Parts: sequence; C-alpha cells; structure tokens
Amino acid sequence: MSDTTPVTQSQSPAPPEESNVGSSLSRTSPEPSFHLSVTRTWGNRTLPVNSAAWRALRAQILARDNRTCASCGYASPHGRAMKIDHKDGNASNNDPANLRVHCPPCETLRHCGLAGVNGWVMIARSDMDQLEILRRTREIFEGSGRIPGFLEIDPLATSVDMHTVDFANILLETDWEALPEEMRSLKGFFTEKASELFSDTMPLAKGRQVETVDDSDVSDRRAKEIRDIETSLPWVRYSPEAHESLKKFFRAYPPSTTEQSKIAWICIDNPRAQEGRTEGDVAALCRGWDEICANSEASISELDKLAHRFGVLSGKWLIFPPRGIVDDVWARIARATHAGTLGSSAKVSPRNDIGSHVICVFTDDYTDYDEVRRVRDSLNRLGHKQPIGYKPDVYTYCDVYKGNRWNIPPTRYRL
Repeated sequence: MSDTTPVTQSQSPAPPEESNVGSSLSRTSPEPSFHLSVTRTWGNRTLPVNSAAWRALRAQILARDNRTCASCGYASPHGRAMKIDHKDGNASNNDPANLRVHCPPCETLRHCGLAGVNGWVMIARSDMDQLEILRRTREIFEGSGRIPGFLEIDPLATSVDMHTVDFANILLETDWEALPEEMRSLKGFFTEKASELFSDTMPLAKGRQVETVDDSDVSDRRAKEIRDIETSLPWVRYSPEAHESLKKFFRAYPPSTTEQSKIAWICIDNPRAQEGRTEGDVAALCRGWDEICANSEASISELDKLAHRFGVLSGKWLIFPPRGIVDDVWARIARATHAGTLGSSAKVSPRNDIGSHVICVFTDDYTDYDEVRRVRDSLNRLGHKQPIGYKPDVYTYCDVYKGNRWNIPPTRYRL
C-alpha cells in the first residue's frame, strides 16, 4: 500500500504478517514512543508466510528475541500467534537484523487501518500512554477473560466522533510529528472484538477464551422462557434424606418425562461447595441496574461493578441437550456435581412443549476464570466437547439476553 492509498471499511489492508512498519529498535527493549500508525511498506515479499523458509526464519527470530514483543515488552510463553515485523518496512528485506517480534495487539495498533476495518480498535482522546493502555487491557483480560471498556482503562478519556479508519487515512497523508497536538492525543482502545488478539498469545491453560459469543436464538429464548416461569413453580432438589439415593432420584424425576407445568427445575448441589455460601442481594442489584439504564450508559463493566457490590457473582455453563439424551446427560452431570468434581450446583429443566432442555452447571464466581475453566474441562471429560456458553447470573437477573437493547453479548465465555 502506498502512502497515498486511502483505507476504506470495505477494503482491507494487507494482513499484518505481510505488511509491516516501524522504526529501528533494539531487539527486545520496549519501544520508547509508541502510537497509532499505518502500513507503509514497499518491496515484494520474497518469502511467503506459509513457506518453509519463512517459518524457519520466524522460529529463529522468536528464539533470538525470547518470544518478546519489541514494542510493549510482552513475553509470550509459547510464541504462538506472535508476529514478525520488518523494521524498515521493506517486505523483501529478510535480513535477521531487519526483523523483530510484535505481539498481535501491538501489530494491530501499528496497522490501525486494518484494526478499524475489523472493528478491533476504537479511538478516544486520552493523556494516557498508548503502551500503558495496551498493558492495562492485557492485565484485565488475563484476569477476567474480557476486554474492558475504554473508560475502565482511563476514566478521564473522552470519545471522539471519528472512526479508526478515518484516522488511518489521515496518518497515510501526514507524519505523526506533523499532526496537531489534539490529534496526537488520540489513542487506540481495544474493543470486545479484539479478544483473540490477546487470548492467542496467552498460556495454553488459559487461552482460547472468548467473553462475548452469542448462543443460538433457540437456546437463549428457551433460557428466558424458563426464567419467566421458575418463580411460580416448585423446584425439586436432591437430598439423601428425601430421595435415599441418586438412582432413586433419577427414577423419580427424569427430565425427559417430568412435566414443566408442575416443576420449574430439577436440582443438585455439590455438598462441599455449600459450606459458608452466602446469597447476594438480587433485588438491590436489579434496582441498581435500572438506575444505570435510566441515567447512564449500560455496559459490561457496570454489570461487573453491580455484581461485586451486591455479591451476585455466580454463573453457569449452559448445555442444551435434546429430549432423547437429556436423562443420560443429566445423570452424568448430577453425579459429578454431587461427588464434588464439577461445579457448585447444577439444574435441568423438565419436559416442555418444544422438546428441548437446558442444563445449568454453576460456579460461585464468574470472574474466577481458573475455576470456570476447570469446570469446563470437567464437562469436556464428560463428553461435552462442542463449544458451549457461560452466562453470569447478573446477566440473567438484568435481562441480558440475545438482542438486548444494550448490545451486550448474552454470554461471557464460550469454550
């Protein structure tokens, strides 16, 4: 792409691996001055990115630089998804001295036209250093599995009426140093669509989390229908005193034939998880959410604040088995829950008119990603290998379902 070729939202620039830019830096030292920039390259790529020669060269540079990003200093534990950048912008100059490592988020900020086309980055006015914005985003993402809103990163930042692509086109025409001061105060903040830029470089034990993927229309609608009737019908919960054994409990209340017109949920607890457990203030949480929706901008970060404030931190993995297998699926999950090897509790919806069920497998704290992931791994060992969604209870209480008016994704994780 030449310096004068404009970027449009329907025209994607060359992928970051194939078009790189940057000043000459030391191999692994964080870059002293880092800001949004655009692709300005020349020369034909002589080593295709899928060629054996390029893969070997990439491995050499990753090893030389300890898998460490030259811009932000992030050290990847495995090197997966890290980018190799041509310092001088010449894609045909593959001298190792001309190559350096970039993490995907830094590479994205270096190619903000592509970032704008893909919706990975928004711009806002901020006095915060661009690298500090990136580092805070990564810290929050690694701890919670979500991309924070720009005001969570910098409460003093202000939004601007300019798309990232439009700013990229300005940068194609004007060097950064020649921009007016008010434009140099524009910084890039990552959006929820950028989650994989961070997850792809994380340790494998925590990677591949995506906090914001929708479930199917049928699944989410079914969950909402059940919520609407659950307060008017009794719940059946397993207890050794009432049911003698799990086997008798399953026989008495098979979800495939137990009518939902009589029972809202069939439930089981992890006996170990119930000790010292306290219930949050759901009513106060809902009132707080109503106030936020009436007086300010509703967002994921506001939901999180309310959840912590009122102690409503539980959440659940959602499984939607058809009627033909629901009894077997439920029995395996219930046994594992009662044995203490799954979550804090589980429940299944009884028979309904449309032939589908929902099983909820709960954890006590949706922000405890290690525990959320452990339960998901346990479900995988029980045979649930297809991706499923995880929904915090605060989302349920605040009516965050598919197509909600706040455009908040209805599930937090999908694994």
